[in-house]
Amino acid sequence: MGAGLFGEPLPGLQYRLYAVNGLDASGFSSAGWKEATQGGSMAKAENFATVGRVDYSPSFVPGLMVGGSAYMGDSGQSQKFDGLKKNAFTQLYEGHLQWHYKGFEFRSLGAWGRVNNAAALSAAKGETIGSATFGWYTEGAYDVMPHLMPTSNQYLAPFVRYERFDTIADVPTGYADDPAQNKEVYQAGVTYKPIGNVAIKADYRNISARKANRRTSSTWAWALSSNRPMTTPCAEP
Repeated sequence: MGAGLFGEPLPGLQYRLYAVNGLDASGFSSAGWKEATQGGSMAKAENFATVGRVDYSPSFVPGLMVGGSAYMGDSGQSQKFDGLKKNAFTQLYEGHLQWHYKGFEFRSLGAWGRVNNAAALSAAKGETIGSATFGWYTEGAYDVMPHLMPTSNQYLAPFVRYERFDTIADVPTGYADDPAQNKEVYQAGVTYKPIGNVAIKADYRNISARKANRRTSSTWAWALSSNRPMTTPCAEP
């Protein structure tokens, strides 16, 4: 729920600015903030947040786009944590880059966030909620379809990706870190697009904790997705 503005004040420079219902701090966990996002008629709207995003695609570097976004707002939603209503002011900042050039594709994104009163949230949840969290990834791909079928409009691109994140990058006073949440991910796969807005992806992932005795898990996966216009200011490119 929310409302906003968007525009293009200069060629290639786009902005988006929104007021939205804030996150719900009761969804924070040691594994991250994903469950704190809200949507639909049951979303709590005691606290609102501001979200902004800027993207720039310079004409002198074809295929390049750089940008950043920020989210700021209280996630407390007038709820009690550790017996009291707490200010769970949340900040999230993100920078991203992507470049498409003659079949080659490169993208990278980094994000950092902080939440106030993480100790009270941790007491209410019975687990360590990080005062700060961070993550980043970089990915490269190359479309080989023009070499296999020069007249085809389809897309076939092998890709590799490295990802690093720590959902407890800063530990609240009185609580212990969970090294298992400091992870890195190696991923490789292929993406096939029979038409422009439909993608079929198959990939292999190796996920390991950088500490905690280097616990490792590996998965094979495939997915079918339909690309939609990007509307969320903090979404990845």
